[in-house]
Amino acid sequence: MIDIHSHIIFDVDDGPREAKETRALLRESYSQGVRTIVATSHRRKGLFETAEDKIASNFKLVQDLAREVAEDLEILYGAEIYYSSQALSQLERGEIPHLAGTSYVLIEFSMNTPYREIHQGLSNILRLGLTPVVAHIERYHALEKNAKRVRELINMGCYTQINSSSVLKAKLWGDKYKFMKKRAQFFLEEDLVHFVASDMHNLKVRPPYMQEAYQLISHKYGQSAADSLFRKNQEILLKDELI
Repeated sequence: MIDIHSHIIFDVDDGPREAKETRALLRESYSQGVRTIVATSHRRKGLFETAEDKIASNFKLVQDLAREVAEDLEILYGAEIYYSSQALSQLERGEIPHLAGTSYVLIEFSMNTPYREIHQGLSNILRLGLTPVVAHIERYHALEKNAKRVRELINMGCYTQINSSSVLKAKLWGDKYKFMKKRAQFFLEEDLVHFVASDMHNLKVRPPYMQEAYQLISHKYGQSAADSLFRKNQEILLKDELI
């Protein structure tokens, strides 16, 4: 499997604080069958503003940790970019990394961002010649049970990602993410998802869940669909080709 959304670089955002936490995440991911991980630390003005050179420096240390875990575990560079006018300018100037050096960029919005603003923001990114991957689309209230809106974004040239945790079965009681799981299921059933990724931050609260999510999707939608959502579409992305 290939994971295109992860927070594994330590001491740069709300992911791992120390290298040992990163190593534990890498080991868990590898044990679940992940062989390539794109490190997508947050870039968000006012909340996550770690200097780019520190993120890049710690990223190299993460690559070293990955080689300790397994020789065939590959770590690539990227970013989860919170959309703003500043982020758009930084992308235009080449100051924020794309996904693994491709023309694809991982873009997130606030849960409450109106659809008009989501549409406009993604249109602005497309005009830069970049290909947006909309991070965890199950979070956005403006897209809930709205296949028309999501399909409009896809027809514009965008791609969509849901989190592996959102694929899991909803708990009977006390599941505060149940609404996201319902949305993710809706998008899967409407064939509106291109990537499943972990968005992992730590092992205690936000672990990978990639193996469990793969098995659930394979059982419900078929192995071919699971392979596309967890590996084949990602391989196309890393070749910088269109799906």
